Amino acid sequence: MCDSKIELGQFFTKKDVWLKPQVRDFILQSKCDVAYDPFAGAGDLLNAVSNEFERTIGLDIDEKLSWEKNDSLLKIPSIENAIIITNPPYLAKNSATRKDAETKKYFKNSKFEDLYLIALEQMLLAQDFVVAIIPETFINSNFRKNRLASLTVLEENPFEDTENPVCVACFDNKNKDFSEIKVYKNETYINSLAEIFAVRFEPQNNLKITFNSKKGWLGLRAIDTLFPTNTIKFDFKENFNYDWEKGIKNTSRHLTLIDIDIPPASRAEFILNLNKIIKDIREESADLLLSAFKGNMKNGVRRRRLDYRLARAIIERVYSEMFRGDLFALLKKEAV
Repeated sequence: MCDSKIELGQFFTKKDVWLKPQVRDFILQSKCDVAYDPFAGAGDLLNAVSNEFERTIGLDIDEKLSWEKNDSLLKIPSIENAIIITNPPYLAKNSATRKDAETKKYFKNSKFEDLYLIALEQMLLAQDFVVAIIPETFINSNFRKNRLASLTVLEENPFEDTENPVCVACFDNKNKDFSEIKVYKNETYINSLAEIFAVRFEPQNNLKITFNSKKGWLGLRAIDTLFPTNTIKFDFKENFNYDWEKGIKNTSRHLTLIDIDIPPASRAEFILNLNKIIKDIREESADLLLSAFKGNMKNGVRRRRLDYRLARAIIERVYSEMFRGDLFALLKKEAV
């Protein structure tokens, strides 16, 4: 028996929380006559917008559903004056391979690492206008974003059977600069995609930093807990209620010890500056540069994860600001 979540990446949308005012406006401003879902599933998305259109058309690969059968991961037929409104399948390439899912065949000749990206490519080839509920990881993916009109992060879960963090991506037929792409969180406008990406910086790999080291003195909680007072932070390892000796492995991603050579007298200030940068990044990007983590905190805010690449960049920046400037000044003085 086929498990559709594994084999087909199916997660049906049961709530219309995705249809935010800015998303509805985009749909209406497209002036399309047909609402078109090439991954129609139970038809919930088409039902949510059916009153706005002359016709609705659905396709699906699942023969148990009542739509015309089509494998939309291979090709989506174009329909005149239609806007795609859909929730495509989500399944990462490594998961499909590990589970030996039927869907692993789609990755054979594809540059993409998730089914939803393969689906998105087919959608943009088929129609000028696309509204897609896709994983929030899309924000930091390498998928081309020049046709985006807006991106809306949803903190309220539109699914009944998964807590996968998602966003609503609205595409039109115009290539544009990232400064023209609007980013929302729920109903609230945050900033342009360009301004959000401007907050991002990359590691230089110019400093010896070892993650998941039992010799480390610097602890990092890399994910938000359910409690808003217990979020991502750096601290002395002694200040975490955690058995580092038993818990640290090479694959640890949520709690880690970091080995870095910092004078003991400067460590408290070093930690303070690390956490200040995390706070600044979160505020200036409305959290969107940190990876979304399944589920929300008790206050309804999406939990986030700090990946080690960005953690390294933060450590490098603070180290440079605290020590390398002083060293440069000292060397210059000695040279004189």
